[in-house]
Amino acid sequence: MTDETPIADHVAACPVTPLLVEQIVGLAELPWDDWTVPEAAMRRLGWREGGDDSPFDDTLVTTEGHLAYLGGYFALSFAHFYWVGSEIWGEDFWGTLPGWSSHENAGREVFDAQIDAAVAGFTQQLGPPERDLRIEGGTLAMGPGDWRHAAWRRGDNLLVIGPRHEGFSYFQFEEAVVYIGPVETTAPLPALHDFIA
Repeated sequence: MTDETPIADHVAACPVTPLLVEQIVGLAELPWDDWTVPEAAMRRLGWREGGDDSPFDDTLVTTEGHLAYLGGYFALSFAHFYWVGSEIWGEDFWGTLPGWSSHENAGREVFDAQIDAAVAGFTQQLGPPERDLRIEGGTLAMGPGDWRHAAWRRGDNLLVIGPRHEGFSYFQFEEAVVYIGPVETTAPLPALHDFIA
């Protein structure tokens, strides 16, 4: 890798399949105040410890290759928007993970299409989201853009789909996640961007 190596935008994805939608809907209906309950359910689904395939601690990997973070909350990663090039990000890490594919020179529209496809999959299973909004988002590294967040209440939990800043890159890049977290049944929905940030 030299300083002359071009920097290219990438979108890596591990698509949200109908089977994964069904599994996550089931998980969203479990009580999350006791982590042993949903974690045991994930293991029954065949999700395994991340091990060497995962850049983060407290990660389970679905049978299809998605990364599910369990550090005090549930966030399942299914797409990443990033660049490859230079000495800092010289290799396409996300594109090498089992179950993931990477598209070089892919713009924000490719990343956004992954989010739209996930929202469509959950809408088919659950009906329209209780809230579906676009807000100004983006990162300094990737440029401005509109972020879409969609949310469904599932009993005492909230299921949210949308992008967030990716911590692995020190918040330079973006990832799309399915998030599950508690919300009081009678409480108004929180600001969804803040909910999954």
